[in-house]
Amino acid sequence: MNLIKFNNEQKLIQTEIRNFAAAELVPKVDEIEKKGVFPTDIINKLSDLGVLSLTIPEKYGGAGLDATSLCTTAEELSKVCASVGTILVVNNCMVAFPIMKYAEESQKVYYLDKISRGEIGAYICDPEIDLSEKKIRIKISDDNCLISGNRDFVLNGEAANFYVMPVLLSNGKAFYLLEKGLAGITIRKTEVLGVRPAGIVSLNFKETELEDEFCFVVEDNGEKALIEIRDYSNIGFSAVLIGIAQAALSDSIKYSKEREQFRRSICNFPMIQEMIAEMKVKIEAGRFLVYDAAAKYDNGLDYSLASRIARFYCGEIAVFSGIKAVQIFGGYGYTKDYPVERYLRDAKTLQLLEAVPYELKLNIAKELLK
Repeated sequence: MNLIKFNNEQKLIQTEIRNFAAAELVPKVDEIEKKGVFPTDIINKLSDLGVLSLTIPEKYGGAGLDATSLCTTAEELSKVCASVGTILVVNNCMVAFPIMKYAEESQKVYYLDKISRGEIGAYICDPEIDLSEKKIRIKISDDNCLISGNRDFVLNGEAANFYVMPVLLSNGKAFYLLEKGLAGITIRKTEVLGVRPAGIVSLNFKETELEDEFCFVVEDNGEKALIEIRDYSNIGFSAVLIGIAQAALSDSIKYSKEREQFRRSICNFPMIQEMIAEMKVKIEAGRFLVYDAAAKYDNGLDYSLASRIARFYCGEIAVFSGIKAVQIFGGYGYTKDYPVERYLRDAKTLQLLEAVPYELKLNIAKELLK
């Protein structure tokens, strides 16, 4: 019995994205990963398909699709290139989502239209540990609010035309929209372990003005907004992680059939079979968690706990599958001749991005102990 049930529209999207990945992404993925720069050509083609604005309502120019469709899209893309899946999730879950949910109508019309026309938005990650005294300095007067300092993890920042930024003020967090080219902002590429082409950068602010008209979440709602953004993006990132795990499994199966030792294909060795079986079992369990969380969101149910469980478990699965794939490939597993070392790097990076496992477990426990 298939517990994950897609409707006809979701099946069509899954097939279309799978075909796109095979035709457009597979031939270019090695070049994309080698250069480590934002894959503009691929992203432009995905924009033409409506993928960058997949969850934005049709009245703002988007495709108006659900979280399940977002997950199938992210999963299929991430089987080939997790960086592309990450870009998709950031644009839809961390940029478009808070604007759709919290922005004023004029802000929605302006910024959601920009995304729907193919522009990239960036999300400036909120620090897990409050380093505002050391890294961010804010000067507030009657006339303006000036920010100085660094933010080290800006997702999609390399190609972004605007930024969504949470800022810690005296009475809580507020969210601002910042335009690229705003006075006092400089960009520096961040060297990360995995998802290197995903466009993660650092921003330096030098007395950059935060204008009230571009504030769309005030301090009273800031913490709530941050939690909702993370819970929703957890669903998308879980799909990316499951895509990575499936790529690791698929390549491991193929290699184990081709690689011979002692005149036998290594797929005949019980140890290899055990690793492949463990990967498959964990991946199937993880996919159920991903699409259960997505279905809860799509049906208007409380999805926060489900999204955190999915993100935690899928992070574990992706790293586990990456490690097992490297072991199955042996010495070749940690060379760049094969992509399994990339799967492991991407998995570990995404496992820690904006949702560290320790905090996810704490939040799950707190929810259960209410």
